[in-house]
Amino acid sequence: MNISRSPRNIRGGRSTAGGASELLITDRRLYITFVTSGGKKKPLGSRFVASDLNFNTIDSTVAIKQEDGGGDDGGTIKLDSVETEPVERIARIQNDFSRRRRRIQLHIKNPQKRAKKLKETRGRQRDRIKDALQKLSTEQVRKNPGASFVFERLTGIRENGNAKRSKRLRTYLNRWPYRMYQSMVEYKSPFRTVYVSPGGTSSRCPVCGGRLEHPAWAMSRCNTCGADYGRNRLASLAILCRGMRLCGQPFAVSADASWRLMRDEYLYAPAVPDSRGAGWTEAANAPNGSVYENIHS
Repeated sequence: MNISRSPRNIRGGRSTAGGASELLITDRRLYITFVTSGGKKKPLGSRFVASDLNFNTIDSTVAIKQEDGGGDDGGTIKLDSVETEPVERIARIQNDFSRRRRRIQLHIKNPQKRAKKLKETRGRQRDRIKDALQKLSTEQVRKNPGASFVFERLTGIRENGNAKRSKRLRTYLNRWPYRMYQSMVEYKSPFRTVYVSPGGTSSRCPVCGGRLEHPAWAMSRCNTCGADYGRNRLASLAILCRGMRLCGQPFAVSADASWRLMRDEYLYAPAVPDSRGAGWTEAANAPNGSVYENIHS
């Protein structure tokens, strides 16, 4: 085998399609890994997990495809469950290392030593975050066998509208490794990963198409439905509906029997309904529909 041409196919440390990726030499053997293109497209799974990624949670709507002999584009969709995965550990790691860097900048006066320590701290943070996301993505793929994951296409999230956001929100957006988590799930899952546009997932009701308001941060109130929904869970349902349309399987929520069975899982319930703490409002903590009925009665 002539391997003299392989270095030409490696550009900037990354191999191009059809070229050599890695070269491993042992005492007796020579191993060459090639990158191929045009491979078989991953199939759609029999389940769909649509996830809304947030600072503290990953909220997912899980649906099942019931086959009717139509292949990839056949079958009906039925809502199966709603899941919330806490991810406070990611933000905690980032905040801890942010405090470490501030202390280094304040107390180490030597510029060379300070730069070295800051570089080491960033490296440790990167490794900790990557390890946490590897475990989280592996757990999600194993917990949902046979599933295609549906995510928002979050390119440009740091640039779009950053000037209108608070400094704290901009900090969290710049830190949260959304795309890294998505890419880990994508390559670990044997089924196709679907990406949808993120615009309007928290402003339009996926049930009736009505306009959503947000009297409290965690709540979405539909002007048409008159009910209060958990903001992140309802957004995951909107992501699922968009993913189904992209897959040629439009899913009408309001006409589906599984929605009536699952509806209570999406309704907003305050964590401490009897406590008038920070952020408490009568509208945010009222029973579902009661405020709407009082206003429009």
